[in-house]
Amino acid sequence: MKRSNVAAALSLLFAIANLAPALAADGDSALEKSVQGGLMVTRVGGVGAGVVLGTPAAVVRETVSSYISMTGALADKAGGKDCGPCCALVSLVTIPGALVVGGAKGLFYGGKNGIMHGFNEPFSPASFSIAKELEEK
Repeated sequence: MKRSNVAAALSLLFAIANLAPALAADGDSALEKSVQGGLMVTRVGGVGAGVVLGTPAAVVRETVSSYISMTGALADKAGGKDCGPCCALVSLVTIPGALVVGGAKGLFYGGKNGIMHGFNEPFSPASFSIAKELEEK
């Protein structure tokens, strides 16, 4: 049983070794297709890692951003951003709102960045939603 598995593996290796020069002889397009096919495993792993690790990072990032913008906007209406008691009072309302809005936006952008950047640029900071220059909404 073991000998047949070894023989099958060796015949597969010989077939691949004989196929590689044929792909290279066809030109750059066949070689490029071969390289892109070989990168598929890395790209799928990059998408998975980007979605799994990038979504919580995007949720935290969007929650903080939403909290700062909502608190500033609502504090201007209540008495100004420079007034400490106004900001503290407004924070009672903006913290739950920022958690909901930031959580929803973070889920969307974390998944989007993980899929889009994870496929094109696997394991890059943009795929994990931690790049400073992420596109604006």
